[in-house]
Amino acid sequence: MDGGRLVRTHYGTHGVVDHGPLPSGTDLPALVARQRDRFEAHREPAHWPVHAHDPPALTRALHAAGFVPGPERSVLVAALTDLPTAPPPPEERLRENDRVSADAVRLLAAASGPHRRSLTEHEADGRAFERRTLTLVRGAHVRAASWATLRTGTPFVVLEGMTAPRAEFLGEWARHASSGRVLPLWWVWTQAEARLMAAETDPATQPDLHGLLLASGFREVTSVRTLTWAPPGAPAPVRPVTELHDDPEHDDLWDRFTERFFFTPSATVFPGVVEPTPSVTWAAHAVAGSPDRVSELNQVVRHALAASVPEGEHLYSLGWQHTGHRYDPRRVGGDERPRHPAHAFPDGDYHINLAGDLRLGTFGHPWEHDRGTLCVFGRELLAEVEADLNRLLGAPLRRDGQRIG
Repeated sequence: MDGGRLVRTHYGTHGVVDHGPLPSGTDLPALVARQRDRFEAHREPAHWPVHAHDPPALTRALHAAGFVPGPERSVLVAALTDLPTAPPPPEERLRENDRVSADAVRLLAAASGPHRRSLTEHEADGRAFERRTLTLVRGAHVRAASWATLRTGTPFVVLEGMTAPRAEFLGEWARHASSGRVLPLWWVWTQAEARLMAAETDPATQPDLHGLLLASGFREVTSVRTLTWAPPGAPAPVRPVTELHDDPEHDDLWDRFTERFFFTPSATVFPGVVEPTPSVTWAAHAVAGSPDRVSELNQVVRHALAASVPEGEHLYSLGWQHTGHRYDPRRVGGDERPRHPAHAFPDGDYHINLAGDLRLGTFGHPWEHDRGTLCVFGRELLAEVEADLNRLLGAPLRRDGQRIG
């Protein structure tokens, strides 16, 4: 935020500025310079969409600060209730994108466009209910795909991309967002009470899509041009955090962890893994029930994990039956950074932190020893964290899987 006038979003690989009408009298050169300085501190390219109704002085300030304009795009809006229902041909059907069709959808997305927002970025935001991808398939073949985002807190669904101008998607997005059916997959959308769909097109390069939208009830309300600024040096090639759910990397990590440590999820079988050498295990009851002490435990373990791996190595955070994460421990947590995904305290579920080769990590069991236990393994990690955990949790229960005393 900058004085409540705009929102600056940092993705780790780039950043975006969004704002409503800027108050008259705003010092636009100073406002632009502040945003550019923050993006430079993160080494992130900055994208600043400027609409036709924004003051011309904003564009001049951006040009003066080194922002380069991109192509102009039309902004179109339609009421969801006005979108036509166009069922697919009998040999085709609409379905939610899944792991089976994901690669084919990515190829279609990369070969089409330009899109308002790339499928790569759409997927990088994670598998939240607000972001959905639909596919149009014929047998086992993906014919087209479309992705959209529910802008929670607003009446809008935003059409982010469509690999081919197919009217079938528009009616399905309308039913997705505003119909009365409440299936688990659609629940957030049906409860959000969205009323409008917004889209952006370049009439010069996407005449078919532009024409489809106009013929389907959309009307042009303004235009937008994104100006981009790039900092010195190369930006980070990947985001600080990537969600892992049903993709092969996530499955492989779970399979290797289960096989290596004989993981046995159970409320009665303890310790739940075969604790390796070297490892140390503590009871967690000393911090249970105290949010401040749990937070301190998490911070201590996060710091130690980052200090135990070389710069550039990613770590993994796994939750039993929940979304996992791959993350760069030096680019998460703190102001203007993604929330740290690693948790050490086993708060009602198993929490597991791992290096990709399983040489170090933590295993939190939520039910052992009444309030849970925390096992830390790996020579480098123990050297960083053992003294702090003795201070926070007290004397350990086991070392190398063997009970102490």
